[in-house]
Amino acid sequence: MWHKINSSLRNKLLLLTLLPLILTAIGFVIMAAYWASSYTDRQLYMKVSADLAVAQGTLDIMQQEQLNTLNQLAGSYEFRTHLQLGDQRSIQIQMLEIRNSRGLDFLRFLPTDLIADIKDPSLASLLPRLYQGEQLKGLTVLDSQMLDRISADLEKLAQIPLTETPRALPSNRAVEDKAMVLRALVPVKDKFGKLIGILDSGSILNNTTQAVDTIRDLVYGPGTLPAGGIGTVTLFLDDVRISTNVPQKQSIGSNKELSLQERAIGTRVSAEVHKHVMGQGQKWLDRAFVVNDWYVSAYQPLSDLNGKRIGMIYTGFTEAPFSKIYYKTLFESASLIGLIMLVSGFVILIHTRLLLNPLARIHSVVTSVRDDGSIQPRIGQLNTSDELVDLARQFDAMLDLLESREQEILQARDQLELTVEQRTRSLRNRTEALKQHIRLLKTTREKLLDNEKLAVLGELTAGIAHEINNPAAVILGNIDLLVAELGDAVEPAREEVDMIIRQVYRIRSLINNLLQYSRPDHYVDGYESHQISPLIEDTLLLVSHALEKQQVTIEKSFKASCPAEVNYQQLQQVLVNLIINASHALEGPGKVQLHTANWLEDGEIKGVVIQIKDRGKGISEDNLKHIFDPFFTTKESGTGLGLSVSYGIIRRHGGDITVSSRLGEGTVFSVYLLQQANISTDNELEGILDGLAAADRTNRRALTSE
Repeated sequence: MWHKINSSLRNKLLLLTLLPLILTAIGFVIMAAYWASSYTDRQLYMKVSADLAVAQGTLDIMQQEQLNTLNQLAGSYEFRTHLQLGDQRSIQIQMLEIRNSRGLDFLRFLPTDLIADIKDPSLASLLPRLYQGEQLKGLTVLDSQMLDRISADLEKLAQIPLTETPRALPSNRAVEDKAMVLRALVPVKDKFGKLIGILDSGSILNNTTQAVDTIRDLVYGPGTLPAGGIGTVTLFLDDVRISTNVPQKQSIGSNKELSLQERAIGTRVSAEVHKHVMGQGQKWLDRAFVVNDWYVSAYQPLSDLNGKRIGMIYTGFTEAPFSKIYYKTLFESASLIGLIMLVSGFVILIHTRLLLNPLARIHSVVTSVRDDGSIQPRIGQLNTSDELVDLARQFDAMLDLLESREQEILQARDQLELTVEQRTRSLRNRTEALKQHIRLLKTTREKLLDNEKLAVLGELTAGIAHEINNPAAVILGNIDLLVAELGDAVEPAREEVDMIIRQVYRIRSLINNLLQYSRPDHYVDGYESHQISPLIEDTLLLVSHALEKQQVTIEKSFKASCPAEVNYQQLQQVLVNLIINASHALEGPGKVQLHTANWLEDGEIKGVVIQIKDRGKGISEDNLKHIFDPFFTTKESGTGLGLSVSYGIIRRHGGDITVSSRLGEGTVFSVYLLQQANISTDNELEGILDGLAAADRTNRRALTSE
């Protein structure tokens, strides 16, 4: 497809003409979709937020009306007269009439001398404010026992069977027996200003519909939602719907009057909303899954008279009708743009065909020249008056010029090829000499720096070893004397004494490592031919305690039959270091693999290769580059000398150490030992300098040859 477009000028012009239109159309569709989505979402969230504010305001008005009712009762002449006369029966009759007329679930007068006997935790915390004359209105939660104390029939009004709800928090509760109460409290004082009692009223919101239906009819009246839209309002006690007009089943639909059985009373809010609103005390303004469908929702926490969060108030409407309108609008816009693109493409195709007819004639001549190799054909006169006439004339002139210069080009070609060949050979020689020079200079610089570092480190280490080994010997001698003098009395401090001895030996080991790294020429004696397998077995005895302590096992596979010429103690030091490092890499119980085999090159045995494998955390590529550098370590308690000293020991044997590792998979160290040790000396620098001189002579010869 792309090859066909790329090989045709007509197709290219069509593509260049149509592509901006297509991209513009796509961009317009994307922009329209984004704008419509963001604008619609913003408008929907603004609406549901305003609906929530109206719902909260309506709930506040209901609280104020209940408080006004108590104030009217407390200030009425009839109530005051009954109080002065102590006519309790008349007071109860008057409060019963008001309770029935105002739709209250309870209304009571609590004399001051009886308040202390009432076991109501929710009331006890409010008494200080009531004693100061403050009137209180708001929400509170009463448990089943408190409801039963107030009135025997209130407990049944509050009970709500819980329904299993998708996306809600897990719960073992079957029934909600607590009640959310719209409560008002008014202190009653005599004519002298002395508190004589408290009027307490409340409306239980559990299993009620008046409040939520009133708010729904106010904010989601006819014409406020598209066809099929459902507007809902809900009151929650914690995460339980205690009063709602959300339908229990999606098939019920519409905003018709629902019975209690058709409402989703007893269902619970989603865990995500509960965490955001009840857990964090924040307002929720987003889409949410409500019982059985997605709604554009707004939730706000409700607090009781003490400021404690006890539930939520919710307003929202179904999302599906708005999504349907959005996708319908998007489809209509895309269809209109597609129709415009189709008409535009047809017009462009017709005009492009007329434009390209002269180009087809030019193309036929160009093709003939290209395929046949002849420069005899000419375009001639074109039946057009645009720039293509000048293009054809210039092309014919170019063919004439090409014909006259073809011979000149052929003559110059041979001379040019000869010159290029000579220059290329000269440049190749100079480049190779320069590369060799640069490599030798880098090697020389690194060797000089290493020698300088070793010289400084040797002087420093010798002084440190002298100053530290003497006090260390004194400490060890005195510790041995102290243990001998104390005898059995040293047992309570045996662990501390052993720790002192281990730390002193650790200091000596560190000093010896420094000396061995900085003065490798002092450690070249004592090479003997050994079988590797017994040597490894002896080494494992040295590290067995440390491995058992970490619960690390050794998997052995000894297949090497060839001996190797080594310094026994130094090779043991290398193996101990590598095995301990492998066990540390496991970071716990595990397995370290030890393999030996003959070292073969071109079918001949050169020596022995030892592999130490672990399945630990591995080594990163950055750290792998510096793994044998002195003082480089990733351990908190490491010195960074173990692998450097080990590398130096093996190199002095004439062998090599290699490492391969992958993060999360493990590491493999391979130690190569010669059958006959090739003990290295420090003549390497002289060899590098001889190489530099040879490279310089090669460079001069290359320059002279030019």
